[in-house]
Amino acid sequence: MTDTKEYRIGSLAAVEAGEPVLTEAGGQDVALFMCRGRVIATNGQCPHAEGPLHEGDVDGTILTCPWHGWTFDLESGECQEDDSIVLERYPVRIDGDDVFVSL
Repeated sequence: MTDTKEYRIGSLAAVEAGEPVLTEAGGQDVALFMCRGRVIATNGQCPHAEGPLHEGDVDGTILTCPWHGWTFDLESGECQEDDSIVLERYPVRIDGDDVFVSL
């Protein structure tokens, strides 16, 4: 079993502004999205071809990668083009305006 560590990765106000946020935690890119009133943290790179997910479009719960148009459900991580691919998601904790993620 690996140990997880919590990182402060951004401000709630920045995510609530409506644009996805790219940040870094533990040497890893993390993308933050506002989805149905909740902050969702995912791997910052598409698991299909490592595209920059924070530059993708979000429609409801569906994130579309800007490179090849692959789509992921932000609530489950499921890929609509290939069910063997799952977008890695991370636990989020909000404390005031601070957004924390556990990796």
